[in-house]
Amino acid sequence: MDHNISIQFADSHIEGEAPLPSSKSISNRYLILQFLADEDFDLENLSESDDTRLMQKLLKKIDRQNEDPDDTTELDCQNAGAVIRFLTALLAFRAGTWILGSENPRMKARPIGALVDTLRSMGIEIEYLEEEGFPPIKFSGRPEILQSQDSIVQVDAGQSSQFVSALMMVAPLFARGLHIEMISETKVSLPYIQMTARLMQNCGTEVVFIDGNNMFLDGSLHAPAKTLIEADWSSASYLYGLLALSDGGSLELPLLFEDSVQGDCIIANWFEELGVETEFLEDRVIIRKNPDIPVDLSPKEYDFVHHPDLAQTMAVVCAALGIEVELTGIFGLKYKETDRIVALRNELERIGARIESSETENSNRLHIYPSQLHPQTELIRTYRDHRMALSFAILAIKYGNITIEDKDIVQKSFPDFWSVMKKLGAKLS
Repeated sequence: MDHNISIQFADSHIEGEAPLPSSKSISNRYLILQFLADEDFDLENLSESDDTRLMQKLLKKIDRQNEDPDDTTELDCQNAGAVIRFLTALLAFRAGTWILGSENPRMKARPIGALVDTLRSMGIEIEYLEEEGFPPIKFSGRPEILQSQDSIVQVDAGQSSQFVSALMMVAPLFARGLHIEMISETKVSLPYIQMTARLMQNCGTEVVFIDGNNMFLDGSLHAPAKTLIEADWSSASYLYGLLALSDGGSLELPLLFEDSVQGDCIIANWFEELGVETEFLEDRVIIRKNPDIPVDLSPKEYDFVHHPDLAQTMAVVCAALGIEVELTGIFGLKYKETDRIVALRNELERIGARIESSETENSNRLHIYPSQLHPQTELIRTYRDHRMALSFAILAIKYGNITIEDKDIVQKSFPDFWSVMKKLGAKLS
């Protein structure tokens, strides 16, 4: 059975409304907060992504577990980094014996050591079942620690913000609150830590940022004042990219807000210099490309330390526009669904891009030079990574027929992506 998909646009001027998936980052955090809250509440516009469905499924399994410390419950976290990290912190303080991991080889390459180190310092005995620092892991939850734990913990935030967010969301369980100190010099994806804080504040928890390294959280979790989950700004980047590569037009993107809790709303600024303007309305944005206004083709530099999910979009769009671009702060990309640095370089070079890269222990950069691309002559490989499929598919508006491997991989974050492309005029085969 052929799982590839070919995309072709008859008209490179596009108009229309493009519904976006709701944010899985917000959805997965709210599901944890909903599980821990002292009162029931419903969520509006919950994500339908694979990751969110998995989180729901595993939380239901945890809820059914009878809290017998002699029972061992295995949770298959597939290839969802946020799921395993958030659940590890949650279950560390819940009675029972837990095994978290997956047979998926990429899950076994996702770091969890910094979170495990912090939980061990709090008295949780965690065993690595295979490679040190990586899933699968086994441990027994110790709810009694919630009453006795010293209120200060340290966590290394240099590899993933999810370690910090995981600890933040269980902080309301602690009798004396929790003081979290981030001890790494570089803190990646800070907007996601700020997102967690804002969602918890919406649920009534006190979150105080003492300084750039320290925060204190206290107070129980209640039903949130606002339950509508925003559309996903990371997913919106593909529509911005599609419009940037088009000959002009406008798109309406519902449920995106100017005061978003998502750091990836920075694309509204980044794409402005690529020819796409953003107008914020009450419950949506309208993005426009005026073909009469020339695109700024001067060399660009983007830092992805805090916006890792935008790296592939920006790289592909700039390469297609013939813009010289330097991508920095991408060292964390190697630990995602695939090694995104390798995957991105491989596929861009296969379609004609000229790229230089350098790597040190805590730094990576890619430098893309203006090149003549020929994506229509190659099957774009996805490496089982949804963002590879999503970011390269938009090349069809500029180059004609593009073929993407493994079309169903977009289910992980943007289940309706192909339907949206078809609605905007793409022919799919």
